Amino acid sequence: MGKYTSDELFHFVGRLAPDEHERNYDTLRQVIRQGCISHRPHEAGWGATSLTIEWDRSLVSEELVVPTVTCFCDIPFEQLAIHVTKYGCFGISFDRSMLVKYGGRPVSYVPLSPEDWGGPFGATLLKDVECVFRAFRRLVVDAPNKKPSSSRSLGREPTTSDDAVDALNSIFGKDFLAFIKPFDSTLAPDHAHNFYMEREWRKFGNLCFKPADVRRVVVERSFLERARQDLPDLADVVYPAPGS
Repeated sequence: MGKYTSDELFHFVGRLAPDEHERNYDTLRQVIRQGCISHRPHEAGWGATSLTIEWDRSLVSEELVVPTVTCFCDIPFEQLAIHVTKYGCFGISFDRSMLVKYGGRPVSYVPLSPEDWGGPFGATLLKDVECVFRAFRRLVVDAPNKKPSSSRSLGREPTTSDDAVDALNSIFGKDFLAFIKPFDSTLAPDHAHNFYMEREWRKFGNLCFKPADVRRVVVERSFLERARQDLPDLADVVYPAPGS
């Protein structure tokens, strides 16, 4: 019986141009050389952990909340054929346990459909969450009489109502809204915008790694020998992308 989840998580580098093999191969080599999967602006090291709110955007379009995250997919290697058509044939994988250790976790998918208008689900649900969040920020978090919050360590209860407001605002944005992933539930599995098929995991900040951490390097089939020569420390874990 085939697996439908994986004990290794993959990051592919060709989202912007999946068919540009040379460009994506160069990007993959740079990632491996730096030992770092990074978010924009692609600085070295573990990177920032921050959240930007774009108030003129929406939660339905997944543009209201912009977190500094790196992304991975939970798809068994043998079943990556559809994924590589969307994100290119060049990627790298790590044990699931490594991502868990550094705070990686699955996103929360919200299915959208043309019938959303008829009930409190899908797009209607996300619009309501957004309305409540906007009001909470305007009326409570940014209230003119609110006192600055004091620092709080993890696991310690806030000691004032203002501290509780700030803690809830931070947790709601960073640990909930930043992990919401809307998707069109009517799309075919191989459609470029059927994001549910990615089984996405996210982690705040970059992922720094050593060669020994790499579970697998994936390249387009015609790059197989070239990659093994260019990446001698990882030659034994270079594999051709399924379907390439």
